[in-house]
Amino acid sequence: MFIISAFYEPTPSVAVAPNFSAAEVAAAFGCTSAAPLGTGSFGETWRISQAGSVDRAAKLILEPAYPKAYLDREAEGLRRANSPYVVNLLEVQQVHVAGHDRPALIFEYIDGGAVAGHLQLGVPVPPDDVRCFAQGLLAGVAELHDQQTVHRDIKPDNIALRGGDWTQPVLLDLGLAKMLDEASITAYPAMMGTVAFMAPEQLKGERARQMADMFAVGVVLHIMLAGAHPFYGFRAQAVDDLEAIRLIEDGPKPLPTTTPPDLAAVVTRLLSAAAYKRGRAERALRDLII
Repeated sequence: MFIISAFYEPTPSVAVAPNFSAAEVAAAFGCTSAAPLGTGSFGETWRISQAGSVDRAAKLILEPAYPKAYLDREAEGLRRANSPYVVNLLEVQQVHVAGHDRPALIFEYIDGGAVAGHLQLGVPVPPDDVRCFAQGLLAGVAELHDQQTVHRDIKPDNIALRGGDWTQPVLLDLGLAKMLDEASITAYPAMMGTVAFMAPEQLKGERARQMADMFAVGVVLHIMLAGAHPFYGFRAQAVDDLEAIRLIEDGPKPLPTTTPPDLAAVVTRLLSAAAYKRGRAERALRDLII
């Protein structure tokens, strides 16, 4: 077991200060301008613009000595996928920023922002929008799984809305992705992902398989429908690993009564403590088509 702190709060409205200046990033990529999009555990994402060209998104790896195997894994996971619901990787570069050569992944720029920025605590998303969103998200997850790739960190921060449209979700950031047909570079037991969206098997430090992604999808959909996490409270109500697993085994909090029965059934099934009960993405997708 791992000592964790399980809770859920929306992404803070105050952005984390970037590690690099806009001038440094623009100079590194030889572009006209650069604007920060977000900072994660492993990398910092920037919007890079060049006059006469389409904007792109660049994920700069913060650690110069970042394991090449992790970078190759993210690039390979994205190259395998061919779906409008999975971000398109354009190229991998090595750039010089702040005195160091750093790897960078160049993606299509998704204009619309992450889902996290569209959620408000206690304010549900209309069920019809959630249904359309779920169909797109599940299509993206199905494509990854068909290519034997597990995302391992599906959450609102890692899903963009193309054009701000709920019908056009796009999966981002496969930095923790694992290709199931390749040798693992993760030593187990290990905790990989974001605690609030982890399946119970991940909380136990077990290998994350496709069903862990399905659980995370269920958590995201529940938050959208209910305006709250299905199992956890705020930071002040954080629980440890054993309590988190117990809460999941006890079952999710009820969804609003306005949730269509078929949508509620899919979300509840995805949140099953037992991985085998969640079903594949294709099944959930079929169940949501009216």
